[in-house]
Amino acid sequence: MANQVQISKKRKFVADGVFYAELNEFLQRTLAEDGYAGVEVRVTPIRTEIIIRATRTREVLGEKGRRIRELTALVQKRYNFPENSVELFAERVENRA
Repeated sequence: MANQVQISKKRKFVADGVFYAELNEFLQRTLAEDGYAGVEVRVTPIRTEIIIRATRTREVLGEKGRRIRELTALVQKRYNFPENSVELFAERVENRA
């Protein structure tokens, strides 16, 4: 990460906000019938963790975790994340707001 380009704080906040908005929109469209309730993005030095909140996590995960792996690959390709640097998790919520 030493060769990372320096960007201003303002630009970084805007870029993070745009990323969150686009990711939220994508997941809303993809997981609408699975009770999608929101998303949380945690950035760590090693990887980016994306926690998907939904009422039906079993459908989000898919058979043997296939769907969550597909979503991970889509997010990785769309936002140009390096290999194995993004991880998706599903968290259950009782009622979506």
